[in-house]
Formats: sequence, C-alpha cells, structure tokens
Amino acid sequence: MPQRRGANTELSADGPRTSTCCVPGDCLLPDQPIRLEELSDDVVKVVCNDDHCTQGQFMHQACFDSWEQQVLNFLRTCGRARSWSAKQRLQNLWTKKGYDLAFKACGCRCGRGHLKKDLDWTPPQPAAPQVVKEEARTKKKRQRQKQKPALAAAGRPAEAEDAKQRNRAGSASSTCSSGSPPSADSPISGPKRPSKVQQLDTPTRTPSGKGLFARRQDFSSFNILPRHKVNSYHIKVDDEEHHGVDDVRTLILATLSSANRGRVCCLVCEGQMAVYDRYPLLDGTFFLSPRQHAEHNCFKVYFDGRIQFLYAVCMGCLEGWRARIECRACRRPWDGSSLVLGTMYFYDIFAATPCCGDRVKCNTCTRPLMQQQDRLNFFSDYSHPLACTRCSSVDTHFVKPLFSTFYRTLYPEDKTKSSERP
Repeated sequence: MPQRRGANTELSADGPRTSTCCVPGDCLLPDQPIRLEELSDDVVKVVCNDDHCTQGQFMHQACFDSWEQQVLNFLRTCGRARSWSAKQRLQNLWTKKGYDLAFKACGCRCGRGHLKKDLDWTPPQPAAPQVVKEEARTKKKRQRQKQKPALAAAGRPAEAEDAKQRNRAGSASSTCSSGSPPSADSPISGPKRPSKVQQLDTPTRTPSGKGLFARRQDFSSFNILPRHKVNSYHIKVDDEEHHGVDDVRTLILATLSSANRGRVCCLVCEGQMAVYDRYPLLDGTFFLSPRQHAEHNCFKVYFDGRIQFLYAVCMGCLEGWRARIECRACRRPWDGSSLVLGTMYFYDIFAATPCCGDRVKCNTCTRPLMQQQDRLNFFSDYSHPLACTRCSSVDTHFVKPLFSTFYRTLYPEDKTKSSERP
C-alpha cells in the first residue's frame, strides 16, 4: 500500500523524506522532524480513518505517550471502562473493546477523522552489515543440515500448527478491529464500520414479571431507521462479553426508580417513550446537562461532584423526521442522527458542537470565549464550567438555554403536536 503523502511531508533532494509529528496539539519535539526513510523505535505509527487526511501518520514516541495518557484519562470516565483497572484500560485502549468508548478523544488535526494506533506496524530494522549477514546465513545452513531428519518428520505438523496460529491471529484481529465512530461532521464522529453486525429484528429475551421498566421483546421499533443503521454499532445492545453491574444503566434506572417513572418524555417533542430494563434502554438516547432546560421533562442527578439533569430525546427528533432543530442565530440545523441510540451521553449533546459565534459567548458579559473556528479537546469539555477571561464569571458558558438558542419545528406527520417556534 503506497505511503499517503500529506501536506506536512517533504521530499528533499539532499536527504530522505521527512514528516512533522501528527500528534493532536503541541509537538514535544518540534525541532526533530520524522525521517520517513529512517524510522526507528522512537516513532509510533497511527492511522486516520479519513482517506483524505494530510496530517501524516507518525508521532514521536514521547508525543504519542503524552497523547495516549490524555486518551486514557478520558476512557476512565466512559461507561464500563470506569470499573477497569489502569492496566486493563491500557490493554483495551486500541482494541475494539476500549476504542469504541475512547474514539471521541482521538480526533485528528485534519478535523474530519479520528486517529488510532496501528497495532500491525513495526518499525523497519536497520540492515545488518554484510559480514554479519554471511555469518548468520552460514550458521542457519549448519543448523538445517544437523536438524534435517527431525524436521522432515515434524515439518508438516509444524506447518499445520503455524497455519492454525495464523488463522487464530486473524480472527482475533478482526474481532478487535475498531468499530466505526460516527461521521466526521457529527458530535460523535470517526474507524471502519463493522462488516457484519448483530441482527436486531429477532427476540432476545423472554418476558418476565411485572415491573416499573418494560422488557423488550424484539427490536422492531428500530426498523424505521435506514437499513445501514439497524445494527449493534448505531444501537446500543447488551455486551454479552461482560456480565455484572453496568454504571450507565444503573444510574438511569436508579434515578427513574426513585421518581417512580417507567416512561420519559422527549425533551424536544414531548412524546412519551417507554424505558426498558436492558439495552437499548429506550427508542432514543439519554444525556446529562448541567442546565435545566425544562422543568418537567428532566430528572436531577448528582454526578461528577455536581448536580446535573437527565434528559431523553426520541429517535424521531434525533434523526430529524419528527422535528427540525435549528440555531436561532445562524439558522444551521442541529443533527443528532450520528448519536448512538439506547444509551446515555455524559454531556449536553446540544452544546457539544457550537455552530456559530453566538454559541461560544460568555453567559455574563456576552463576549466570545474563543474564536468560532477553535475547538476544545473533548465534546464533554463544552459542558464543563470555566472562567471567562474578560469578566472572570465561572459558568457552563457553552450550555445555552435550549429553547432560546434553537428554533423547534414539529412536523405535521406527528399527529399529537402542531408546528411551533418557541
């Protein structure tokens, strides 16, 4: 496969081709370009899932280690990874098990894709001197001559065992290949979509007794989605590999149980949704916000050392067929079609992708906190409190009141509502 040449790659007439370090953020060794024809153990190869990325494919080892630690810190706050040890997080990070949770922290500098460590790449070894090569060749020849009778008898089983190991390795790598994050324009964007996914149109459980939360009999309610989205990547289903307590599910069901609510209202269209006892938890998605957008359609949660509010948005509003949501300032539509259904996000999904300058203003002095084209490291950062550099006001400035920030148009096909612009 030819080497992808980016805008930061140079070919000199006097020396080998070089590339700058593609680490997101500041390079720790800016004066040391990476020499592509003299790669060593001090370089790590990464892959951007965007085919048109021009940022290169290599990082200094020191830069990669620093960046990897940031991604590990993010993974520590994600779903089931919170119960993993530091060693487990490090082992799982670049496999499907961990990367599906952490890819949001792996945005590439190109702004369109996400980076992942290339686990199959090893730096080329320097060529051995000719004398050493000849000695090694002679030594191997002698060993072959001594072992020839034994090898003749055992060669075929050894080859069969090697083939078996290769098949096993191929199976493991396919299992661990990265699941595809959402598209690059979306709040949750970026690796390769699974070629074969779990069927979602067959019953998975038998009914149990009566309870506050429903027991899902099948996944037929998701058949309204486009065909390519009816899979276990776009819809959160139970992970059969792990049994035990799930932090996300426990938080949601415990919160709703304390309120004696087995159904929730969509924050946008106020449509009713049943909550289920297993993934997918609802026909939509939950999210946490530091701001109370609505008085009745939310639940108070104490999480991450502060009070937050739990909301739900239905599948129709996320996909855009039940309601159109657009910014009042720039009139750009908000799109939630890339969000995973049936689970929960630990940040305000409406604040995660500012579309214009009005969305990055201080809530007190109304001056911009950053340039519109700038971006914070993580989508969750837009829901964290920070201090304004002008007036020193500490607030979750990027989380604006929902219905004074967006127009909401409910489509006539929804018989229970009429079009409105609050």
